[in-house]
Amino acid sequence: ARVQPDAATVHDILAASRRNNRRDGLTGLLVVGGRRFLQVLEGPRALTDAASVRIKADPRHFALVELGRKRITDRA
Repeated sequence: ARVQPDAATVHDILAASRRNNRRDGLTGLLVVGGRRFLQVLEGPRALTDAASVRIKADPRHFALVELGRKRITDRA
């Protein structure tokens, strides 16, 4: 994150993520530590790609790094 988010901001990000993921049929994990976020997204490739584009367009972010992609048979 460009600035360290306060608890209210983290709450808002989590609420938006849950809403968007529910709408798109995605599951995953969001971890926050200081100014760093780690997110895992599970779902159809087209939908995870669209979520990734949306996340990258958010001006609160910078220096995004995609750690990997792999096909899974069951969601964790």
